[in-house]
Amino acid sequence: MRKIVLGYVIMIFIPVIAFGYHYYTQIYGNLTQQFVESRQKILEQAYANMKTDFARIQSVHRVLQYNPYLTDYLDGVYDSDADSVYALTRYILPLYTQSMFANPEIESIVIYKMKDQVLPITNLFRDRSMLDPQTEDTVSALKAGQGIWLRADPNVSDPDLIYYQYIYNTQITERIGLLEIRVSNSLIRNFYAAAGVEANWRAILLSGQGNLLTNEAAELDNKTLNLLQSEERNFFINRKTIVNQLKLEPLDVRVVITGQVGDVFRSVKHKEVVLVTIIVLLLIILSIAYYMLASTITKRILRLARHMRTLNDDNLRQLTIQSGKFEKDEIGFLIVAYNSMVKRMDELINHVHRAELRNKEAAYQVLQAQIKPHFLYNTLETIRMVAEANNDKEVADISFWFGKLMRYSLSSARQETVLAKEIEMVSFYMKIHKMRLQSRLTYEINVALDDKRLACPRFLLQPLIENSIVHGASAVLRPVHIRLEAKETEREVTIDISDNGNGIPPEKLLELRERLSRHDDLRKAEEPVGVGLKNVNERVKEYFGGESRLEIISEPGKGTCLRIIIVKRTVTDFEDLDRRRRTFDSERVS
Repeated sequence: MRKIVLGYVIMIFIPVIAFGYHYYTQIYGNLTQQFVESRQKILEQAYANMKTDFARIQSVHRVLQYNPYLTDYLDGVYDSDADSVYALTRYILPLYTQSMFANPEIESIVIYKMKDQVLPITNLFRDRSMLDPQTEDTVSALKAGQGIWLRADPNVSDPDLIYYQYIYNTQITERIGLLEIRVSNSLIRNFYAAAGVEANWRAILLSGQGNLLTNEAAELDNKTLNLLQSEERNFFINRKTIVNQLKLEPLDVRVVITGQVGDVFRSVKHKEVVLVTIIVLLLIILSIAYYMLASTITKRILRLARHMRTLNDDNLRQLTIQSGKFEKDEIGFLIVAYNSMVKRMDELINHVHRAELRNKEAAYQVLQAQIKPHFLYNTLETIRMVAEANNDKEVADISFWFGKLMRYSLSSARQETVLAKEIEMVSFYMKIHKMRLQSRLTYEINVALDDKRLACPRFLLQPLIENSIVHGASAVLRPVHIRLEAKETEREVTIDISDNGNGIPPEKLLELRERLSRHDDLRKAEEPVGVGLKNVNERVKEYFGGESRLEIISEPGKGTCLRIIIVKRTVTDFEDLDRRRRTFDSERVS
């Protein structure tokens, strides 16, 4: 049960929670990035609108610059104060009123006159001496057609703005006045509102070099300030702080808008809590259901395991099955099979004694069976000794050869030998037939390889020699010569058993080759030659593997050649053959 619970936690619970958290953070990060990018676009759009407002307000200078009554007034063309007051009242004041009405952000329009003879009017035209010296130094470098925007209070983020630009005479050769347009902070506040600065969002002004210009910058942490001074991107996220920035060219400042990620996704956070709560409750419910389901399975498995631990030779009782709805499921089937096995074990243990008695009886019968071959060997040896005592060499030799063949056939239970032993047994076999056929049979054995190291199946060559004698020497009256030749190349070992008998007819040869190539078993009723050759061929393929095989070469009237081709194996296979040969030699010595 502990393993099942631990497996559930490791394989299901933890991966689900980890994947859910990773997936949520990925989505959360993507949404945050998209939000920051959208706010940057909104900021850029708000700045484009503010530049339009700047251009609209700056157009007041063109209206005044190209009004001849205003330029004549500032140039001192009028000789009397009455003419100046008339021109001011009749032609200049309407321009002021129209400009103020068209631009509600403008709080005041003042022109600082450059010539002393010009009639000063406190609210509209002021003497140059009333201009702030620092401001005069700032605007003195302005060229014709060039203006400058200044912040009235540099310590706040939403100051009043002041625009300065010189007014020239009609020929644009002499400065005759300095236009000052004071704009309320509603202009920049409208910009902040369009950029989304509301609630907990803050706007901060920095210099072009990233230095602090307003008191609100104290709300930023040092890391965010460092990023603002070094970061080249227009927007980024520092932990939970969203930062968008943009350079305001007319004011030569950078506006930085900051906010908290949590404030942006406050509603998402609420839904997130609800979602996480639902997931946790669902996991708890599923865990309880899983535990209940697993317990119904594991309890029966544990009961079976405890019963199996108590099982021994003296306790072979079966496990009782409780009847119920789980009686015929897989575990119930397992318990039934277990009970059947226990019952069978009980039966087998009860029959062990009788089995031991039968084994003893079988061993006695095997001992009796071993006496028969030994009696045959001893009898053949007695015949050989009597024949030698009577100086009958032929009977002695044939008894010796036949005894060797019988001992080779019956004494060893192994199915493996070496080629030298096979050739030795074949020589005995041919000597016996030579004794029978006399001059009608001659043979020769040529071995051009190390036959003592080549392992092979027992009785590999005898069926082929027998085939040559039966279908070669015994089928004709003329002398027949049988030749056994073994040789090797780098790739293969070839063993040829050939005779100069009548050969095989083409139809019969084709049939034999087809039988060798087929994998189906031949019936006992078929010709023995076919069975013997098929048997040798299958044993060669099975033992040596690869492309090793038996081939039949025959020509009518000239004889037949049975060729065993043994394809040499790899180094690993030769080591295995060598190991088996050494095992065989050790058994033979022992």
